[in-house]
Amino acid sequence: MSKLSQYKGDEIKKNEEDDAQKELKNKFNTYKNMSKEQLNVQLMQEVARQKSSGSFDYQTLSNMVENLKGALPEKDYQNVKRILESLK
Repeated sequence: MSKLSQYKGDEIKKNEEDDAQKELKNKFNTYKNMSKEQLNVQLMQEVARQKSSGSFDYQTLSNMVENLKGALPEKDYQNVKRILESLK
């Protein structure tokens, strides 16, 4: 039999996963119909906000892009790298 504390931990973890999935769906729905230009404006606004608050982390973004390299077509990877360089 499982302990009650274990059940509560599992339930909290499941709720957090559900919340993360809902947030991801909401983000997707927000951006899915935007043009390339609109997405670029949103990106630049978010980067500016993060830079002004001191929370922008170029290295983390760079690492993420490198981790995605194998999952992206070369053309898309190069495009993301170009965008990343413009954010410095």
